[in-house]
Formats: sequence, structure tokens, C-alpha cells
Amino acid sequence: MSLTESIGDLHAAVEIAQAKVPGAVGEAALVLDRAVQRRSLTTDATVISVAGPTGAGKSSLVNAIVGRPVTRASAIRPTTAQPVAVTNTPAAEILDWLGITERHEAPLTDAGAAVLIDLPDVDSTNFDHREAAHRLTELVDVVVWVLDPQKYADAVVHEDYLAELAEHAATTIVVLNQVDRLDEATLADVLADTRRLLRADGLEVPVLPVSATTGRGVDALRARIDDIVAERAAAEKKLAADIRTESRNMLGRIHADGGRPATTAADVPFEPVASALAVAAGSRVVAKASADSYERRARQATGWPVTRWLARRGIDPLKRLRLDTGGVLDVVAYVSPSQAAVARGKIREYVEASTAHMPAAWAHQTREELGERAERLIGGLDTALSGVDVEARRRPAWWLLMNLLQWLALAAAIAGGVWLLGLAFADSLQLRLSEPPGWGIFPLPTLMLAGGLLAGWLLAAIGRVLAGHGARRMRQRVGARIDVAFADKARAELAVLDEERSAYAHLQELLGGLTKSSA
Repeated sequence: MSLTESIGDLHAAVEIAQAKVPGAVGEAALVLDRAVQRRSLTTDATVISVAGPTGAGKSSLVNAIVGRPVTRASAIRPTTAQPVAVTNTPAAEILDWLGITERHEAPLTDAGAAVLIDLPDVDSTNFDHREAAHRLTELVDVVVWVLDPQKYADAVVHEDYLAELAEHAATTIVVLNQVDRLDEATLADVLADTRRLLRADGLEVPVLPVSATTGRGVDALRARIDDIVAERAAAEKKLAADIRTESRNMLGRIHADGGRPATTAADVPFEPVASALAVAAGSRVVAKASADSYERRARQATGWPVTRWLARRGIDPLKRLRLDTGGVLDVVAYVSPSQAAVARGKIREYVEASTAHMPAAWAHQTREELGERAERLIGGLDTALSGVDVEARRRPAWWLLMNLLQWLALAAAIAGGVWLLGLAFADSLQLRLSEPPGWGIFPLPTLMLAGGLLAGWLLAAIGRVLAGHGARRMRQRVGARIDVAFADKARAELAVLDEERSAYAHLQELLGGLTKSSA
């Protein structure tokens, strides 16, 4: 990932974090500002600062690197009240940005344009001195940390500075100054202990033994500086390391607030929420009414025509709910308070489980917003079924067939009965009529009457069975349709939850990528 891409990703991460979990931002915004400002400078000079605690010999070492006195070195501490810059190139723009007014020109290095800065002591008793040292160590491209045999393990240097430089090994030089005061055995022990402390800080860099007084190690230090200057990549590496460090710090603050990787997010089923909302709105009442209405209308359409009026007794269940006008539900005012409370609890459980992996601040904000949306959703349950087809006018084809067969059976029974009456009347008048055809001992009129009545009864029985089966299917179908409608409506109202989860996953992805980025 290029530095430009890293800056863009960090900017996106900061925007998300500032809106959702501001406590995680830390100094990321400042890192962004520094990166943008540093890259806007036209100079290609490598800016190197010499930092360290009181008495480490920073000024003497700067003079040794330059080859002549440019800063004041003295046994009186502190000797550097204000930062002093030495340049081998015109560098007014970058020195103005750094806020350094004391400037000197010297050859420094033939490797390229460079600025060498002698900083005030990082542990100075003067707050302004400490503040200037801290500010400049964050702005410069390379830091030469000067330690001495007496204070190489100083907590201020390690805890406040070196422990924060795990990502900055490429732009950090550590020197142990005043080694002329140690014998070789002691020097070896001190160097080994210094390396151990640096490893504990997470900083894997060599430690250069140097003596500004005798010149020991100065050439090696100057060569290391020359290599960095010649590469002309220190600024990019420093900014990339700053971004990696702050991205890791942001992830740490997110995790400290309870945030976990987005990959641990629970895949919570939504169906219980939609079902609870549908039940609270009276979906089961509507589904049952649709089934009962279907069964009632089926019996009216397929029952024995002579007794169909019995099926018309009472009020159609859908008409009772005012749902029989076109088959589309307009308003249902049967919201159950107890079921509404159940639905509210299901929504809360769903939201809490869905945001359990998010940092507490972000999860709380999301739950608050979704709580308000849930109340709006529950408050509108009485009209939430608008547009759901309850099939109030459905007339299956088998009704028509059964109705036709019923009328044919009734017609046969009536014809047989009339025929028998005609024969009886003719017999009473002693009129001789031809014998009606028959089947065995049963005359045709009798068969027609009995067969018609029996067929009507059987058809009615079959119709009741089919009507009951169709009613059960109707109940399931309408109930499922209502559940789907509620699922769509509830998902639309609670869609912000998916947006928040996606935003958190994106933030995790951005920061995870930035911790692995390089210039």
C-alpha cells in the first residue's frame, strides 16, 4: 500500500471513528495533519533530530557529526534551551514549519540534502523545553536517540518515547554516548543491557557505541546518517510508521472498549423478530379469519343446494374484521399490548446480539437509535399489514365443479321424485302407464331420487373435507405472507443495524490493513 493510499484509508477510518467511537481516535487526526503537511513541503531534505535526556551529550555529538562547533556544549545543564538546526541546503520552508529559528549552515553530508537538529532535553525540568523536544521528535524524519552510561535505562526515555517506536526502526538510530568513560568489559555489559531494554520496548535496532569526546564511533554514526539521507525515503518511512503505529493504537482503544474483530460478529436470525411483530399486529387473527372465511364460502359453494342457507348463518369472519372488500387488508387494530411487549423484547435481543462484537460506545449509540426505530415500528403495527392479500374473493376451480355436480345430483333427485309422484298420481286415477325402466328390482325414478340425494350428501361431505384442507392451507399461506411482509417492513426500519455493522467491519478492515501497510 502506498503512503497516499495509507493517508486516505486513515482519513476514512478517523471519520468513521469520530462519529461512532470518538474515544478511539486518539492522535490519529494529528498524525494525518502531520502527514499532509510534511508531504506538502517542497524540500527533499531529510530532517534528522538528535534527542536524549539531560547530560547525554547531544550537543557535543552534534558538533562531532558536523565537524565543528555549531551548538553550545557545557557541563552546565541544560545547555540547549531552544532547538538548533544545521543544514547543508536551503531549508527555510521546512524550518519555518518546524518552528526553528536558530539556524546554521555546514557541509553535514555529501549524500544529499539534510537538516540536523539539536533538541532540548526530553526530561528537562523546564516544561517548554520538554514540549519542544516532544513536538519535534514527532515531526522530524529521523531521530538519533542519545543515551549515556548513567541514564541509558531512564524510564522517561523508554516509556514516553522508545516504547512508542516499534514501527520506526527504519528511521531510528540509537547511540550510547560517553563510552570513553567505560572499560571494555563494562561497555559490553551496558550495550547488552541497552539492547535488552530496546527489545522490551519492541524496538529492534543496533546500538552504536560513540564518544563525542574521543571521536570513537562518530564515523560509523555519520555513515549510518549518510545511508539514510542517500536513500531519500526517510520522510515516507517515518509517516508510514506513524500511520501504522496510530492505527494499531486505534485498534487497541477499540478493543479496550469491548470491540472485537468483525469476523466474530454473530449471524443472528431475524425470523423471530418478524414473527413476534406479526403476532403482535394480529397476524394470527387475520390468518385464522381468512381460513374460516374460506371454509365458510367453500361450504356455501359446494354444499347441498337445499341446505346451503345454513352455511350463511352468522357473519363472515373477514367481514367481521372489515377485510372482505377486495381481499387487501387496509387496517388492523388488534395490536395486543402483551404481544407488543414480546416483540419489543425480541427486537432488543436481536439488536444486542447483533452488536455484541462492537465497542461499547458504538453499540450503545446503535442500540439507542434502534430502540427509537423499534418504538416507531411497534407504534405503527395497526397499519403495518396494509397491502397484504388475505384472498377474500378467492374461488378455486373445484368449487365450480362441485357446485355443478351438486346441482346435477339435485336435478336427478327432483326428476326421480317428480317421476314417482307422476306414477303414483296416475295409479290413483287408474291410468295405465308403461312401467318405467329399472335396474334389477329398483325402478329408474327411485334410483334417480335416491341416487341424487345420496350423491348430494356424499358431495357435501367431500366438499367439507376439501374445504377444511383448503382452509388449513389458506391459514398457512396468509400467515406466511404476513410474516414475509413484516420481515420486509421490519428489515427496512431496522436496516440501520446492517449499516452500522458494515461500517464497523469497514473500520476494522481499514485499520487492519493500515497496521500492515508500508511506504
